[in-house]
Amino acid sequence: MPDIPESRLYEVFSAFLPGAGIFRAAQYFGGHINRTFFVEAAAPGARSSRFVLQSINKHVFPNYLGLMDNVFRISDHLARKSREAGNGPDARDHLHFIRTADGAPGLDGPEGYWRLYRCIDRAKGRPQAETPDEAREAARAFGRFQLLLSDLPGPRLVETIPRFHDTRNRFERLEAAFAADAEGRAAGCRAEYEGFLELRSAALRLQEAHEAGLVPERIAHNDAKFSNLLIDDATGRALCVIDLDTCMPGLSLHDFGDLMRSMCCDRPEDEEDLSLVVARREMYDALAEGFLGELGDVLTPEERRILPYGGLAMTLEVGVRFLTDHLDGDHYFRIARPGHNLVRARSQLALARSMLEHLPV
Repeated sequence: MPDIPESRLYEVFSAFLPGAGIFRAAQYFGGHINRTFFVEAAAPGARSSRFVLQSINKHVFPNYLGLMDNVFRISDHLARKSREAGNGPDARDHLHFIRTADGAPGLDGPEGYWRLYRCIDRAKGRPQAETPDEAREAARAFGRFQLLLSDLPGPRLVETIPRFHDTRNRFERLEAAFAADAEGRAAGCRAEYEGFLELRSAALRLQEAHEAGLVPERIAHNDAKFSNLLIDDATGRALCVIDLDTCMPGLSLHDFGDLMRSMCCDRPEDEEDLSLVVARREMYDALAEGFLGELGDVLTPEERRILPYGGLAMTLEVGVRFLTDHLDGDHYFRIARPGHNLVRARSQLALARSMLEHLPV
Protein backbone atom coordinates (compact mmCIF):
# COMPACT_ATOMS: atom_id res chain seq x y z
CA MET A 1 0.00 0.00 0.00
CA PRO A 2 1.38 3.47 -0.83
CA ASP A 3 2.40 5.92 1.84
CA ILE A 4 -0.41 7.85 3.47
CA PRO A 5 0.15 11.62 3.28
CA GLU A 6 0.07 13.64 6.47
CA SER A 7 -2.91 15.57 5.16
CA ARG A 8 -4.92 12.34 5.12
CA LEU A 9 -3.77 11.48 8.63
CA TYR A 10 -4.96 14.91 9.77
CA GLU A 11 -8.31 14.34 8.08
CA VAL A 12 -8.77 10.97 9.76
CA PHE A 13 -7.55 12.20 13.15
CA SER A 14 -9.96 15.12 13.00
CA ALA A 15 -12.88 12.72 12.61
CA PHE A 16 -12.11 11.57 16.16
CA LEU A 17 -10.94 14.83 17.71
CA PRO A 18 -12.19 17.82 15.68
CA GLY A 19 -10.01 20.89 15.87
CA ALA A 20 -6.91 18.97 16.84
CA GLY A 21 -3.59 20.07 15.40
CA ILE A 22 -1.06 17.39 14.56
CA PHE A 23 2.53 18.25 15.47
CA ARG A 24 4.11 15.03 14.28
CA ALA A 25 3.05 11.69 12.84
CA ALA A 26 5.42 8.75 12.42
CA GLN A 27 4.62 5.31 11.10
CA TYR A 28 5.51 2.26 13.19
CA PHE A 29 6.83 -0.54 10.99
CA GLY A 30 6.93 -3.33 13.59
CA GLY A 31 3.47 -4.73 12.80
CA HIS A 32 2.70 -7.12 9.98
CA ILE A 33 -1.06 -6.73 9.57
CA ASN A 34 -2.34 -3.27 10.51
CA ARG A 35 -0.77 0.10 9.74
CA THR A 36 0.13 2.05 12.86
CA PHE A 37 1.05 5.72 13.35
CA PHE A 38 2.21 7.49 16.49
CA VAL A 39 0.68 10.95 16.53
CA GLU A 40 1.49 13.96 18.65
CA ALA A 41 -1.29 16.51 18.64
CA ALA A 42 -2.96 19.33 20.50
CA ALA A 43 -6.52 18.10 21.01
CA PRO A 44 -8.97 20.34 22.90
CA GLY A 45 -10.42 18.47 25.88
CA ALA A 46 -8.18 15.41 25.43
CA ARG A 47 -6.18 14.11 28.39
CA SER A 48 -3.24 13.17 26.22
CA SER A 49 -1.13 14.71 23.50
CA ARG A 50 0.15 11.35 22.20
CA PHE A 51 -2.05 8.92 20.35
CA VAL A 52 -1.94 5.72 18.33
CA LEU A 53 -3.79 5.88 15.01
CA GLN A 54 -4.27 2.55 13.24
CA SER A 55 -5.90 1.29 10.08
CA ILE A 56 -7.20 -2.26 10.45
CA ASN A 57 -6.42 -4.59 7.54
CA LYS A 58 -9.88 -5.45 6.22
CA HIS A 59 -8.56 -8.39 4.18
CA VAL A 60 -7.24 -10.15 7.28
CA PHE A 61 -10.22 -9.03 9.40
CA PRO A 62 -13.24 -8.84 7.06
CA ASN A 63 -15.59 -8.57 10.05
CA TYR A 64 -13.80 -5.46 11.29
CA LEU A 65 -16.98 -4.02 12.79
CA GLY A 66 -17.40 -7.15 14.91
CA LEU A 67 -13.74 -6.85 15.86
CA MET A 68 -14.21 -3.28 16.99
CA ASP A 69 -17.32 -4.22 18.96
CA ASN A 70 -15.15 -6.77 20.80
CA VAL A 71 -12.39 -4.23 21.39
CA PHE A 72 -14.72 -1.60 22.86
CA ARG A 73 -16.58 -4.10 25.03
CA ILE A 74 -13.30 -5.44 26.40
CA SER A 75 -11.66 -2.05 26.97
CA ASP A 76 -14.83 -0.60 28.56
CA HIS A 77 -15.05 -3.62 30.89
CA LEU A 78 -11.39 -3.27 31.86
CA ALA A 79 -11.96 0.45 32.50
CA ARG A 80 -14.82 -0.39 34.89
CA LYS A 81 -12.63 -2.90 36.69
CA SER A 82 -9.89 -0.30 36.97
CA ARG A 83 -12.26 2.26 38.47
CA GLU A 84 -13.55 -0.33 40.96
CA ALA A 85 -9.94 -0.87 42.01
CA GLY A 86 -9.66 2.85 42.81
CA ASN A 87 -7.78 4.01 39.72
CA GLY A 88 -8.47 7.32 38.05
CA PRO A 89 -9.42 8.18 34.46
CA ASP A 90 -5.79 8.22 33.36
CA ALA A 91 -5.04 4.69 34.60
CA ARG A 92 -2.36 2.93 32.59
CA ASP A 93 -3.67 -0.62 33.07
CA HIS A 94 -5.86 -0.72 29.97
CA LEU A 95 -6.14 0.85 26.52
CA HIS A 96 -8.27 4.00 26.16
CA PHE A 97 -10.03 3.91 22.79
CA ILE A 98 -11.64 7.07 21.45
CA ARG A 99 -14.82 7.14 19.40
CA THR A 100 -15.32 9.44 16.44
CA ALA A 101 -17.08 12.76 16.96
CA ASP A 102 -20.36 11.15 15.86
CA GLY A 103 -19.98 8.23 18.27
CA ALA A 104 -18.75 5.53 15.89
CA PRO A 105 -15.98 3.11 16.99
CA GLY A 106 -13.89 4.10 13.98
CA LEU A 107 -13.81 5.51 10.47
CA ASP A 108 -14.04 3.41 7.33
CA GLY A 109 -11.71 4.33 4.49
CA PRO A 110 -9.90 2.96 1.44
CA GLU A 111 -6.77 2.41 3.55
CA GLY A 112 -8.63 0.26 6.10
CA TYR A 113 -10.85 0.83 9.11
CA TRP A 114 -9.31 3.58 11.23
CA ARG A 115 -9.30 3.65 15.03
CA LEU A 116 -7.65 5.82 17.67
CA TYR A 117 -6.46 5.30 21.24
CA ARG A 118 -4.32 7.17 23.70
CA CYS A 119 -0.66 6.33 24.18
CA ILE A 120 0.26 4.96 27.58
CA ASP A 121 3.07 7.11 28.91
CA ARG A 122 6.26 5.93 30.59
CA ALA A 123 5.93 2.44 29.18
CA LYS A 124 7.14 0.54 26.17
CA GLY A 125 6.94 -2.82 24.48
CA ARG A 126 9.85 -5.22 24.16
CA PRO A 127 10.27 -8.10 21.72
CA GLN A 128 11.11 -10.96 24.08
CA ALA A 129 11.37 -12.06 27.69
CA GLU A 130 14.99 -12.83 28.55
CA THR A 131 14.78 -14.12 32.13
CA PRO A 132 12.46 -16.33 34.19
CA ASP A 133 11.38 -13.24 36.15
CA GLU A 134 10.25 -11.55 32.94
CA ALA A 135 8.47 -14.73 31.81
CA ARG A 136 6.68 -14.94 35.17
CA GLU A 137 5.60 -11.32 34.87
CA ALA A 138 4.25 -11.87 31.36
CA ALA A 139 2.26 -14.93 32.42
CA ARG A 140 0.91 -13.05 35.41
CA ALA A 141 -0.27 -10.22 33.14
CA PHE A 142 -2.08 -12.49 30.69
CA GLY A 143 -3.55 -14.52 33.54
CA ARG A 144 -4.83 -11.32 35.12
CA PHE A 145 -6.24 -10.24 31.75
CA GLN A 146 -8.27 -13.45 31.51
CA LEU A 147 -9.39 -13.14 35.13
CA LEU A 148 -10.68 -9.59 34.63
CA LEU A 149 -12.65 -10.68 31.55
CA SER A 150 -14.12 -13.77 33.18
CA ASP A 151 -17.29 -11.87 34.11
CA LEU A 152 -17.68 -9.87 30.90
CA PRO A 153 -21.46 -9.62 30.33
CA GLY A 154 -22.93 -11.29 27.25
CA PRO A 155 -23.50 -11.70 24.40
CA ARG A 156 -20.65 -13.96 23.30
CA LEU A 157 -17.78 -12.10 21.63
CA VAL A 158 -17.45 -12.24 17.86
CA GLU A 159 -14.99 -14.78 16.46
CA THR A 160 -12.75 -12.39 14.55
CA ILE A 161 -10.94 -15.32 12.87
CA PRO A 162 -13.26 -18.36 12.80
CA ARG A 163 -11.65 -21.73 13.65
CA PHE A 164 -8.43 -19.96 14.54
CA HIS A 165 -7.34 -22.64 17.02
CA ASP A 166 -9.13 -25.65 15.52
CA THR A 167 -6.07 -27.88 15.77
CA ARG A 168 -7.77 -30.87 14.18
CA ASN A 169 -8.69 -28.77 11.15
CA ARG A 170 -5.08 -27.54 10.87
CA PHE A 171 -3.88 -31.15 10.62
CA GLU A 172 -6.57 -32.00 8.09
CA ARG A 173 -5.49 -29.09 5.93
CA LEU A 174 -1.88 -30.26 6.15
CA GLU A 175 -2.88 -33.74 4.96
CA ALA A 176 -4.85 -32.26 2.06
CA ALA A 177 -1.93 -30.02 1.05
CA PHE A 178 0.52 -32.94 1.18
CA ALA A 179 -1.78 -35.11 -0.95
CA ALA A 180 -2.37 -32.32 -3.50
CA ASP A 181 1.35 -31.44 -3.67
CA ALA A 182 0.51 -28.33 -5.69
CA GLU A 183 4.13 -27.13 -5.86
CA GLY A 184 5.89 -30.51 -6.09
CA ARG A 185 7.41 -30.11 -2.63
CA ALA A 186 5.97 -33.10 -0.77
CA ALA A 187 8.92 -35.44 -1.39
CA GLY A 188 11.32 -32.90 0.12
CA CYS A 189 9.41 -32.61 3.39
CA ARG A 190 8.07 -36.11 3.98
CA ALA A 191 10.10 -36.51 7.18
CA GLU A 192 8.66 -33.31 8.64
CA TYR A 193 5.15 -34.26 7.53
CA GLU A 194 5.39 -37.67 9.18
CA GLY A 195 6.94 -36.09 12.27
CA PHE A 196 3.94 -33.83 12.77
CA LEU A 197 1.50 -36.70 12.25
CA GLU A 198 3.33 -38.73 14.90
CA LEU A 199 2.60 -35.96 17.43
CA ARG A 200 -1.00 -35.34 16.38
CA SER A 201 -2.44 -37.02 19.49
CA ALA A 202 -0.39 -34.75 21.77
CA ALA A 203 -1.45 -31.71 19.76
CA LEU A 204 -5.14 -32.66 20.07
CA ARG A 205 -5.08 -33.33 23.81
CA LEU A 206 -6.34 -29.84 24.66
CA GLN A 207 -9.04 -29.71 21.97
CA GLU A 208 -10.32 -33.16 22.90
CA ALA A 209 -10.52 -32.15 26.58
CA HIS A 210 -12.63 -29.17 25.56
CA GLU A 211 -14.89 -31.31 23.39
CA ALA A 212 -15.35 -33.71 26.33
CA GLY A 213 -16.56 -30.81 28.50
CA LEU A 214 -13.50 -30.85 30.77
CA VAL A 215 -12.06 -27.53 29.56
CA PRO A 216 -14.54 -24.64 29.25
CA GLU A 217 -14.61 -21.89 26.68
CA ARG A 218 -13.29 -18.60 28.01
CA ILE A 219 -12.24 -15.24 26.60
CA ALA A 220 -8.66 -15.56 25.37
CA HIS A 221 -6.23 -13.07 23.89
CA ASN A 222 -5.05 -15.62 21.29
CA ASP A 223 -1.71 -13.93 20.66
CA ALA A 224 -0.14 -14.00 24.10
CA LYS A 225 3.52 -13.04 23.85
CA PHE A 226 5.88 -10.61 25.52
CA SER A 227 5.70 -8.07 22.70
CA ASN A 228 1.95 -7.68 23.32
CA LEU A 229 2.56 -6.18 26.75
CA LEU A 230 3.52 -2.66 27.76
CA ILE A 231 6.21 -2.65 30.44
CA ASP A 232 6.51 0.14 32.99
CA ASP A 233 9.74 2.09 32.47
CA ALA A 234 10.38 2.50 36.19
CA THR A 235 9.36 -0.83 37.72
CA GLY A 236 9.69 -3.34 34.89
CA ARG A 237 6.19 -4.64 35.68
CA ALA A 238 3.70 -5.41 32.94
CA LEU A 239 1.15 -2.60 32.85
CA CYS A 240 -1.21 -3.37 30.05
CA VAL A 241 -2.11 -6.06 27.51
CA ILE A 242 -2.28 -4.66 23.98
CA ASP A 243 -3.22 -5.82 20.46
CA LEU A 244 -6.78 -6.93 21.20
CA ASP A 245 -7.75 -7.83 17.62
CA THR A 246 -7.66 -11.59 18.21
CA CYS A 247 -9.45 -11.45 21.58
CA MET A 248 -12.41 -13.76 21.20
CA PRO A 249 -13.88 -16.98 22.58
CA GLY A 250 -11.18 -19.59 23.06
CA LEU A 251 -9.44 -21.67 25.69
CA SER A 252 -7.38 -20.38 28.58
CA LEU A 253 -4.55 -22.75 27.70
CA HIS A 254 -4.34 -21.32 24.19
CA ASP A 255 -2.84 -18.23 25.80
CA PHE A 256 -0.62 -20.21 28.14
CA GLY A 257 0.47 -22.28 25.16
CA ASP A 258 1.41 -19.18 23.18
CA LEU A 259 3.48 -18.02 26.14
CA MET A 260 5.24 -21.39 26.24
CA ARG A 261 5.90 -21.45 22.51
CA SER A 262 7.34 -17.94 22.47
CA MET A 263 9.31 -18.00 25.74
CA CYS A 264 10.47 -21.52 26.61
CA CYS A 265 13.09 -21.42 23.86
CA ASP A 266 15.44 -18.49 23.28
CA ARG A 267 16.01 -19.26 19.59
CA PRO A 268 14.04 -17.63 16.74
CA GLU A 269 11.20 -19.60 15.18
CA ASP A 270 13.29 -20.04 12.01
CA GLU A 271 16.41 -21.41 13.75
CA GLU A 272 18.21 -23.74 11.35
CA ASP A 273 20.50 -25.40 13.90
CA LEU A 274 17.94 -27.65 15.55
CA SER A 275 20.36 -28.69 18.27
CA LEU A 276 19.85 -25.19 19.72
CA VAL A 277 16.04 -25.50 19.84
CA VAL A 278 15.62 -26.59 23.45
CA ALA A 279 12.67 -26.04 25.79
CA ARG A 280 13.98 -24.56 29.04
CA ARG A 281 12.37 -25.94 32.18
CA GLU A 282 13.16 -22.82 34.22
CA MET A 283 11.15 -20.65 31.81
CA TYR A 284 8.23 -23.08 31.86
CA ASP A 285 8.21 -23.15 35.68
CA ALA A 286 8.18 -19.34 35.79
CA LEU A 287 5.33 -19.16 33.27
CA ALA A 288 3.28 -21.71 35.20
CA GLU A 289 3.87 -19.89 38.49
CA GLY A 290 2.76 -16.53 37.08
CA PHE A 291 -0.26 -17.87 35.21
CA LEU A 292 -1.56 -20.09 38.01
CA GLY A 293 -0.89 -17.34 40.53
CA GLU A 294 -3.64 -15.32 38.87
CA LEU A 295 -5.96 -18.04 37.54
CA GLY A 296 -5.28 -21.04 39.75
CA ASP A 297 -8.63 -20.81 41.55
CA VAL A 298 -10.54 -20.27 38.31
CA LEU A 299 -9.14 -23.05 36.15
CA THR A 300 -10.73 -26.48 36.27
CA PRO A 301 -8.77 -29.47 37.60
CA GLU A 302 -8.33 -30.70 34.02
CA GLU A 303 -6.99 -27.33 32.86
CA ARG A 304 -4.40 -27.38 35.61
CA ARG A 305 -3.52 -31.02 34.91
CA ILE A 306 -2.90 -30.58 31.18
CA LEU A 307 -1.37 -27.10 31.42
CA PRO A 308 1.78 -27.90 29.39
CA TYR A 309 -0.29 -29.42 26.60
CA GLY A 310 -1.30 -25.87 25.72
CA GLY A 311 2.29 -25.29 24.63
CA LEU A 312 2.39 -28.50 22.62
CA ALA A 313 -0.87 -27.62 20.90
CA MET A 314 0.24 -24.11 19.95
CA THR A 315 3.75 -25.15 18.88
CA LEU A 316 2.55 -28.03 16.71
CA GLU A 317 -0.33 -25.99 15.32
CA VAL A 318 1.98 -23.20 14.20
CA GLY A 319 4.45 -25.70 12.78
CA VAL A 320 1.68 -27.43 10.84
CA ARG A 321 0.61 -24.07 9.43
CA PHE A 322 4.17 -23.32 8.31
CA LEU A 323 4.47 -26.70 6.58
CA THR A 324 1.04 -26.37 4.96
CA ASP A 325 2.00 -22.96 3.57
CA HIS A 326 5.28 -24.39 2.26
CA LEU A 327 3.37 -27.12 0.43
CA ASP A 328 0.82 -24.64 -0.92
CA GLY A 329 3.45 -22.25 -2.31
CA ASP A 330 4.06 -19.74 0.53
CA HIS A 331 0.90 -17.70 0.10
CA TYR A 332 0.10 -16.90 3.74
CA PHE A 333 3.30 -16.30 5.72
CA ARG A 334 5.78 -13.76 4.47
CA ILE A 335 9.08 -15.46 3.60
CA ALA A 336 12.62 -14.05 3.37
CA ARG A 337 14.09 -16.81 1.20
CA PRO A 338 13.06 -20.00 -0.60
CA GLY A 339 12.25 -22.79 1.83
CA HIS A 340 11.78 -20.38 4.73
CA ASN A 341 8.47 -21.91 5.83
CA LEU A 342 10.01 -25.38 5.80
CA VAL A 343 12.80 -24.15 8.07
CA ARG A 344 10.18 -22.66 10.40
CA ALA A 345 8.22 -25.91 10.42
CA ARG A 346 11.34 -27.92 11.30
CA SER A 347 12.13 -25.57 14.17
CA GLN A 348 8.63 -25.82 15.63
CA LEU A 349 8.68 -29.60 15.33
CA ALA A 350 12.01 -29.68 17.15
CA LEU A 351 10.64 -27.41 19.87
CA ALA A 352 7.61 -29.66 20.39
CA ARG A 353 9.85 -32.71 20.67
CA SER A 354 12.01 -30.87 23.20
CA MET A 355 8.91 -29.94 25.22
CA LEU A 356 8.02 -33.63 25.41
CA GLU A 357 11.54 -34.42 26.59
CA HIS A 358 12.18 -31.60 29.07
CA LEU A 359 8.79 -30.37 30.34
CA PRO A 360 6.26 -32.09 32.64
CA VAL A 361 3.92 -33.48 29.97
